[in-house]
Amino acid sequence: MGRPERPLAADAGPVTAFARELRGLRTAAGSPGYREMATRALFSASVLSEAAAGYRLPTLQVALAFAEACGGDRAAWERRWHEAARTGSGDCTPRPAAKAVQAHQENELRAADVRALLPPPAQLPMEPHPLVGRAALLRQARCLTASSHGGEQPVAPLVITGQVGAGKSAFALRLAHELAAGLPDGQLYANLDPAAGGPPDAAGIAGGFLQALGMPADRVPADPGQRIGLYRSLLNRRRLLVLLDGVQHERQVRELLTAAPESRILITSRSRLLGLDGVGRIRIPALARDESMELLARLIGDDRVDGEPRACLLLADACGDLPLALNLAGRRIAARPEWLLRDAVADLTGDLLREPGRLPARLRVGDDALHDRLDSAYRLLTPWARLMLRQFAGSGTPPAVDNVVYESADVLAALVERSAQPVEDLLESLLDAGLLDHGDLPGQYGLTPMARAFALTQPDPTQEAPAAAARTGVPARARIQDECSRPSAHIAAS
Repeated sequence: MGRPERPLAADAGPVTAFARELRGLRTAAGSPGYREMATRALFSASVLSEAAAGYRLPTLQVALAFAEACGGDRAAWERRWHEAARTGSGDCTPRPAAKAVQAHQENELRAADVRALLPPPAQLPMEPHPLVGRAALLRQARCLTASSHGGEQPVAPLVITGQVGAGKSAFALRLAHELAAGLPDGQLYANLDPAAGGPPDAAGIAGGFLQALGMPADRVPADPGQRIGLYRSLLNRRRLLVLLDGVQHERQVRELLTAAPESRILITSRSRLLGLDGVGRIRIPALARDESMELLARLIGDDRVDGEPRACLLLADACGDLPLALNLAGRRIAARPEWLLRDAVADLTGDLLREPGRLPARLRVGDDALHDRLDSAYRLLTPWARLMLRQFAGSGTPPAVDNVVYESADVLAALVERSAQPVEDLLESLLDAGLLDHGDLPGQYGLTPMARAFALTQPDPTQEAPAAAARTGVPARARIQDECSRPSAHIAAS
């Protein structure tokens, strides 16, 4: 039971009447204490108490939080608040500018009150490796996540995409750590890659976030829709940083996204996630060659790079200037300081023509391996997409200056004897799998050295073991062609 409140003023004005209704709702709920209500409403006890004091009309957010904490109907109380705001005099109802100042002050008080009761979550992992050559992209990302119009306009979530090994997570973590300095209510992080073993759906992720924000497990709504709705409400009321890493497809995160006034949401994915509307987008490319050399210098030392620059150039070329490949190679070489650099590079790369899969297979440090990431993307492809990738890798087209093989959709369609349009749709799906990149010309696609080397080591999808063929009774080539004839078969999983 809460302590008795001070009597309301005798006038029958709309502000006093609204406060009287709030008090009546609290009484009907068993007169819970304001501290108890604060744990449900996520506003401070003093803010809730002032809402029912009758001095001035509370903001809509505070009024709805008060009502919901006492079991009131949100829609009904929203209507009551608007009626009170319309009929209130100018002295009682704050003008728009004053209302914004009041709301900001209440947000500050609420945030300070919550932080005093519960430590804010700090779930961001440390940055995995040095971030090199992303200054311009970071400036662009800061612009896309900056407040506008005095903070009144919400900021859209930012989707960060790129091919396998481009450094999406490292870029997102650098940006997230920068943004977190201005978001004192905490940082939430979820790795949605199936290999990480995290929650597979939006409701599971929202439940974990609610508990991280201090909500007891028995108060997390069991209904998935209510759970997600409560999570979005918290984003709207607090200043939080949310990073959703390794998103596979739009369904995983669509319900978790909201354009919150003061919170920020970052998403990383190999796929472009074109099904998400109303988001900002940045695509992370491979490094420039001088940036690759800078990264190697940070990993293995300036002296070794300056002493044998040709060996480093050969390594950067073989790695396709991908930050992940360079990082793994650099850490392996750094662990062998007694080796000549050219010998260490030759040990990693071998004969690239005779052993195309040697480098991807040897780029492994502890439990981190480039081959595993390429394989996880490859396994999500349909058989037809695997065939297309393998044909592209074995086309014999010479690599360009940057060691990427570029080809047009028309030429690739001829390789598999299909019409150009379905093949272009398929190539777009391979792009979303993180195994291709766009070229500079319309309809042109690029196959990076790492993806090409990996694809050349994979078995022909049209070949299968005799036992498998006997089980189905249908030759593999025929099954792939049948799959391609179905409308959904042209789109590979992302």
